[in-house]
Amino acid sequence: MFSMRYYSPAPPLRRLVSSYYVIELGPGRITDVMRAELPNVRFLIRGHSRLTWPDGSVQRGLGAGLFGPRCMPLGMVLDGPALVFGAGIMPDGWLRFFGVDSDEVADNMLPLEDLAGNLARSALCRMQNGTSDADLVAAADAFFLSMARQYAARQDIGFGMLVEDWLVRGSPGGVDQLIGLADRSARQVERLCRRTYGAPPKLLMRKYRALRTAVEISIDPDARWFDVAGEDFYDQSHFIREFRTFMGMTPTQFAANGAAVMSHSIRL
Repeated sequence: MFSMRYYSPAPPLRRLVSSYYVIELGPGRITDVMRAELPNVRFLIRGHSRLTWPDGSVQRGLGAGLFGPRCMPLGMVLDGPALVFGAGIMPDGWLRFFGVDSDEVADNMLPLEDLAGNLARSALCRMQNGTSDADLVAAADAFFLSMARQYAARQDIGFGMLVEDWLVRGSPGGVDQLIGLADRSARQVERLCRRTYGAPPKLLMRKYRALRTAVEISIDPDARWFDVAGEDFYDQSHFIREFRTFMGMTPTQFAANGAAVMSHSIRL
């Protein structure tokens, strides 16, 4: 048995947290690929997991873990019975919740308590004692509302949403347009992108371009590559290479098999 359920955070958090999700797995195992993505907080309430990084190193899943923004895919094994609660962290949320620049944690995972202390331990304990998804959501809301007060005075709140809008719209005009929209120098824009997204703007363009094509494939697995790729890639080889870099598999493999958690999360 496998299910993935989504919930909205409390209204004051909706510019800071993209969504909550609950992954539930019965007896058995899921071997998955986690795509490049925004930062995540994950609570492993039940079960065991292992993560394999591109360099071949393996880490055990943490009870409460913080995943920095990633521009690389990540292998995951989840052994059930398992229950996982996660939250996607928006760029402005990163600035409000944590006291480090996101590029310091990019493509990495660390114990959530390293940055959240007792709040992280309390949230995990509350979730472990919960009896419903509503209990999990309430525990997460309480955690993030408390964290949002830690760094309420941080500057540059709003820059992340500007970049997010530019990326979602397909990065029109390239980095030069982003610089103009931000009304900052090229060096300032790169510094702020690294701080809020963990990567420079040009790499973000490549990452989101690949993610958009994955959405198209998940909607229509039989679509022709040039219909999916549009004008964003030089040729089919360029498209396949970029897709594999950020998704961890070729477009054909993704269309044929997908990844249990990744393909489901892309479609929702």
